[in-house]
Amino acid sequence: MSRARLYVLIDAFEADLRASIERYLLDHLNNADIYTTAELAQIEGRREADADNDSNASVHFLDLQTAVDVLARHKDLLPHELMIEFRDNLPLLPRITPIRHRVMHGRPLADTDPTTSVDLLSGLRSRHWPNTKSVLKHLEDDPAWEPVFEKRSAPNERTLHNLPEVDYDETSFIGRENLRVKLIETLRRRRNPVTTLIGEGGIGKTALALDVAYELLDSDDNPYEAILWVSLKTEKLTAYGVEELRGAIRGVESTIRELGRGLDSDFGGSLRELSDALDGIETLIIIDNLESAHGQEIVQMYDALPESVTYLFTSRWGIGQLERTVPVLPLNEAESELLLRKFASARDQRSLASLSAVAAKNTVKALRYSPLAIRWFVLASEAGRIPLETLRDQSALLEFCVKNVVDTLTTDSQAVLDVLRTLDRGISFDEFAVLTEMSVDALRRATQELTRGSLVLVEADVAGAIAGRLALTATARMFLQKPSINTSFLSMVRKREREYRAALDAGAKSRRYPQITARDTNDNPAVFLLQSAENLAKTGNFSKAEVQVKRALSFNPEFPEVYRVWARMLAQQTQYEAAVSQLQSALSYAQDDSFRAKAHYEMADVLARNIRDTPGALPHAEEASRLEPCTETRFLHGRILYWNGAYASGQEELELALDGASHRQVLSVTTALVDSWGRWADTHLREHEAEPALTKALTGFHQGRTLLEKHPRDGRLCNATAECVLHAVRSLHRVTDQALARHSAALRQVGVFVVKHRLLIDSNKRRLLRDAFDRATFPNALGSETQRSLEYARTDLVVSSQPAKR
Repeated sequence: MSRARLYVLIDAFEADLRASIERYLLDHLNNADIYTTAELAQIEGRREADADNDSNASVHFLDLQTAVDVLARHKDLLPHELMIEFRDNLPLLPRITPIRHRVMHGRPLADTDPTTSVDLLSGLRSRHWPNTKSVLKHLEDDPAWEPVFEKRSAPNERTLHNLPEVDYDETSFIGRENLRVKLIETLRRRRNPVTTLIGEGGIGKTALALDVAYELLDSDDNPYEAILWVSLKTEKLTAYGVEELRGAIRGVESTIRELGRGLDSDFGGSLRELSDALDGIETLIIIDNLESAHGQEIVQMYDALPESVTYLFTSRWGIGQLERTVPVLPLNEAESELLLRKFASARDQRSLASLSAVAAKNTVKALRYSPLAIRWFVLASEAGRIPLETLRDQSALLEFCVKNVVDTLTTDSQAVLDVLRTLDRGISFDEFAVLTEMSVDALRRATQELTRGSLVLVEADVAGAIAGRLALTATARMFLQKPSINTSFLSMVRKREREYRAALDAGAKSRRYPQITARDTNDNPAVFLLQSAENLAKTGNFSKAEVQVKRALSFNPEFPEVYRVWARMLAQQTQYEAAVSQLQSALSYAQDDSFRAKAHYEMADVLARNIRDTPGALPHAEEASRLEPCTETRFLHGRILYWNGAYASGQEELELALDGASHRQVLSVTTALVDSWGRWADTHLREHEAEPALTKALTGFHQGRTLLEKHPRDGRLCNATAECVLHAVRSLHRVTDQALARHSAALRQVGVFVVKHRLLIDSNKRRLLRDAFDRATFPNALGSETQRSLEYARTDLVVSSQPAKR
């Protein structure tokens, strides 16, 4: 049931209503007896407005609802058959009135309008409805009958307009309810002078703009005195391919004339004359398919027209300035399936209308949930094409939707498209920069162009994330052929992606602390650059390393790892104060315990080992160990504690560090424990506490000697153990015989250690040991074997320190 067929049916019903008023009321009553005062005023007003009407009969100036009201009020004066029929159908007849308004005045039809009209009017079977019954029979007998009709202006319409009829009468407007409501509110409040509906070809921008315009037109709070429409569409898609439209409006001059004719059919003036005509008139100008015009020309038109004008554009591109863009996305699955079934039913494609749920879902998915694609698919089936072949070959549809956009892309935008099609996955803005080395500005311009052209969309990376990944739209992905990877540019991109993936995998598996980690996948490009910077710094290439760090910083200025890695590089170059400054920035940006722990760890390390500010380092070490208790943080915390003289606490923390430590870490932590015993013994000696000094020195010596049996060539452990030996020997002459006797066995092993490891001990410590042994006395309380062992050690130290003979 097309609009034309519905028009003649409702028009026939109106003719029968008027005929009944003339035949059964006006034949013996005057107007005052038939009509109310308000109805008479309506009749007179319409008679005066209709100068071309040469009929004086009042019934010709009644609208449908008024005619129904008049007959209902005087139903007792009607023939009995008509009175019964009218009484029985009276509650239903008012439903025809809004349908008539939509049909007669070019408003979008509701999907139930045809069936509602036929159902209601088919109930009128008496001889008093000759026109209605005749049209119903004609409609049934001739499904192809398409009568000619002329759209009428709505009586007393407040808003001047030239809106065209919509092309979705067969299905009504489907979906986008939330977007539609927001757009109507935006245009009603007029906060944005220019609003542009952006989306790929065929996604439904024109239908949305028209539906919104008609909703405004008939609303009580419509702020516009005029709504002027012009379409710059130059081609259309049919079941047989893309066809050029004859008489299409091209260029801004033709646009201005078309807009002016919405005010005055004879308008042929300039932009200045259009501006004068619109001055003081609250106007909504809608320009459809704006991509066919040059953006600068539209900006000039915007500048020239008065401030009383508000603009709504539809475009695959937009004008890039002034506007608030509103993306129009594909329909959802349910809406797409509904459109497929309703349009197929309207086109008598019963096999498509009755597809199974699974088949329908697969079909609309293959058509990318695009309204135009779904309609094209049904029309192709109507034209005789096999549906499955239509789905497989969508070249004409794809060409119509995106080809004119792709053909106008800049070189950088085309390169980004090639990368997306080659990788065949979503990719973040930062990943683009890593893989292509395009400048940030060039990349930003290209992605903006592609997004505005509806070739690229931003898909969510993870639920709730702010950032997303750029991906080809489904239509663009189908249209674009995979480029050859033999080009140097794409070969380089593929190689870099392999390196990128490998580096991220290696970083994730690394056990080194503190390794560079990402907060989420959006940080991965920065992590890759920071790993690259660290590798360059290891080779001493700090200038190139700094370039990589600064690139990572430009991607993600609030990523704490950038500042931490930068600080580490500065410390490697002995720029310790600058390193501390960067670590302060890392702490200020760290929102997570893990990142705070790593920044505190690095800060403690720089302050303690490089700047020698162990008191200042201690709070950072404590915080790192508290936030992320592990071997590394406890190891550093323990060392800084005993460096600050808190030997018991430091050793307790070091013992905790041994839990879960690797073999290499066990060696480092135990060496630190040995070192702490030696330092503790030295502290006791300085305070003239010989016996505690001897006990602690020998405890450290025992730990060191035991571990040296497994790692006999470890110089650091050997020297830490030698430090304990040094303090043990220095304390011998200050302790009692009872203490010496108690530690005799351990002291005997001291002599063995010196003899066995003297060459591994560094020269300075060996000299200190020789001096200590020279001054030491070995009382009888030690026992003869211990005395002999210590004497051998003294002799070896003296001999090893003498210059070799020539």
